[in-house]
Amino acid sequence: MKSLRWCLLSSLACVTLLNAGCAKDKDDDDRRPPPAAAAEAELGPGVNVDAASRERLGLVLTPVTQAEDASVADGVATVLDSAALTATVDDISAARTDVNSQTELVRRLQHLYDEGGNASLQAVEAARAQLASARARLTAAQSRARADWGDSLDTLQDLSRGQGALLRAEFPATLKGGADLHYAIAAGEAAFVNATFIGVSRAPTQSTGGAAVTLAVSRKEAGDLALRPGTRLRVIASAAQSAQQVIVPEGAVIADSGAFWCYVQRGAERLERVAVDGDHRVAAGYPASTLKPGDQVVTRGAPLLLSLERGAGAPAGADED
Repeated sequence: MKSLRWCLLSSLACVTLLNAGCAKDKDDDDRRPPPAAAAEAELGPGVNVDAASRERLGLVLTPVTQAEDASVADGVATVLDSAALTATVDDISAARTDVNSQTELVRRLQHLYDEGGNASLQAVEAARAQLASARARLTAAQSRARADWGDSLDTLQDLSRGQGALLRAEFPATLKGGADLHYAIAAGEAAFVNATFIGVSRAPTQSTGGAAVTLAVSRKEAGDLALRPGTRLRVIASAAQSAQQVIVPEGAVIADSGAFWCYVQRGAERLERVAVDGDHRVAAGYPASTLKPGDQVVTRGAPLLLSLERGAGAPAGADED
């Protein structure tokens, strides 16, 4: 009898312990955080910042717009000394005059020889040799001019008469379609004057892998722009295309891990970091294929957001100008 009672008590204790264990497991499950929602799991890189923190950090958001796709390269143009240009043009003019004179002499001597006049075959041949030499000098002078200044010799002659200025424009990278690009010389904060492409310069550039072209600015185009020899001016080369792209302002773009990024608003507090095509500048910004017109991007404070995202926290005084 005692054995039976002991068995019943043991069974009851085991059931009680099992129930208690199940209850504990249920409580632990209730205390575990729920699995991340699908929307949270799919979030890209970025950071959550509430309204108060945005104000403290001094963040500024600006809507992006579409702009015409134009491959743009920034460079520096140096106004060249017109004396060297004048000497080059003078060499060409002298060589051309010699060619014309020798051509006329050959024509006259050949006519006299054909008519049985006072011209020998030896004189005709000597004149022809002089003409060939004059033509060779003209070709050499033109070749030097094209190598030093560019291919448009007519433009060079006009410039040598004081009709404008010649500039050597250097760019940090190779230009695609140099003759087909549009060139503009900065004449102020928002003013530009058009420049004419003369040719690709064969002289070495200051930067490895860079490109240089010779440009001309007419006196009419220059206006009040000072074009004294040695003056250095900003030059922009662009090739307008028909495609429209969303352009992120330059102030919104940051570099990290060898890539370019910007922060775009993706909700009340979410600022998502998205890629920007930093190798393809358009106007005053860079294209971002993942954005659409009207998206709000952070144009002030993006480096602070990257610091927060990396867990470093915002630096002291981040809300100060």
